[in-house]
Amino acid sequence: MLIQQLIKKQQVKLAVLTEQSQLQQQELLLRKQQLSQSALAFIGSTPGLLLSFSVGCLFQLRHNSLVKTLRSVVGFRWIAQLIR
Repeated sequence: MLIQQLIKKQQVKLAVLTEQSQLQQQELLLRKQQLSQSALAFIGSTPGLLLSFSVGCLFQLRHNSLVKTLRSVVGFRWIAQLIR
């Protein structure tokens, strides 16, 4: 009798946890879809296209010594500000 009650209690806990897990999975899926939609909207917007074009230009010049120096200086400043 006592074992049956403990088993029933564990089954109820398992059912609750399963339901919570399913709700969390649905919420994560919705968040992923929202993030994907907002990313696609940004990429198609003027700032997104400008950023993409700029990154493409910098990628073409990645072996240029001036670009390497600028990238290292900006990277160093960014890291230095994170440390502060």
